[in-house]
Amino acid sequence: MNRKLIVILLLSFIPFALINAQESRNIKFSHIDRHVRKTPDSVANNIINLHNYLIEPTTNQTEAVRAFYFWIIKNIKYRNQIELLYDPKVLFYIGSNNCSSPVCVLKRRKAVCEGFSRLFQYFCDQSGIECYSISGYITKNGALQDRATHAWNVAKVDGVWFCFDLSWANAILEYTGIKSQANEFFMAMPEEFINTHLPLIPMWQFLKNPVPLEVFNAGEVAIIKHLNEAPENYNFTDSILEYNKLTNAKRRLKTADEIYRVNPANKFNLAMEYYRFARIILNYEGDIDALQYYYFIKARKKLTKAIELFSASTDISSKIMRLQSIDNLRIVERIIEQESENFIFLD
Repeated sequence: MNRKLIVILLLSFIPFALINAQESRNIKFSHIDRHVRKTPDSVANNIINLHNYLIEPTTNQTEAVRAFYFWIIKNIKYRNQIELLYDPKVLFYIGSNNCSSPVCVLKRRKAVCEGFSRLFQYFCDQSGIECYSISGYITKNGALQDRATHAWNVAKVDGVWFCFDLSWANAILEYTGIKSQANEFFMAMPEEFINTHLPLIPMWQFLKNPVPLEVFNAGEVAIIKHLNEAPENYNFTDSILEYNKLTNAKRRLKTADEIYRVNPANKFNLAMEYYRFARIILNYEGDIDALQYYYFIKARKKLTKAIELFSASTDISSKIMRLQSIDNLRIVERIIEQESENFIFLD
């Protein structure tokens, strides 16, 4: 048998090997999937009861995340709800009626990618599984995104970091009906996931040699070359530990700094982090002391910058966020004015 024939025979076995591996994976979770399919309506409308039901047959974290993943992609539909919202100051403008909080997503059974990821994160948190909702850039069929518009999850399952994209899995399941294809985004390895998903900041890649934006935009061949040849010079474990030590407000500012470092042209996501920082400060409850007054001053600066950045784009999302930032800036300025007689701030 010549070498050419041997190669042809070997190649012919590859699809069967992949199919067998996939079938084994499905069999491994068949009891979990059956349990999920039998979820009674009496528990599905209460987020705590639903979580407790889903983990009943599980014996480890891998089975738990499978239950969460499978229930969500089967029961939550991807719907981008855009509608007219009324503001007396600006008359009519187009806004979004999407919700991202886990309780809201469960109630409506509709969400965009962020809603999928937040619900999955909630279930993981309830089970003591370290999990994060990640925003980032995506590429599919060669179409590159000019800003980070997608959200997915990373979770540490039985000691290993994996990636999950529930909204893409839902789309595959809904349009093909083939469950095995939806498994592509269940417990994906970071080294594979990076071919289509690039987090806003490097630490969420879970790679020792993070892929730069320009390499990601160059496509899969360039990404594989980078992973094989670039030196390992990044410790994502230490970065995440330091990140988790920060307050939520400081996390937003750190993320903003990283967004600018990775892609200075990404004005929208930078502005979003400034907006989220200000929202955290506005949600403060209690008497305002000198430190909190300082944070309100800082929130004013960040909102002013956010408005400038949102104004640089003419798309609907930027226009909506600009209006919301202006509304929040008015509230911040009102608080600063009310408290100004109690504090002296030297800029």
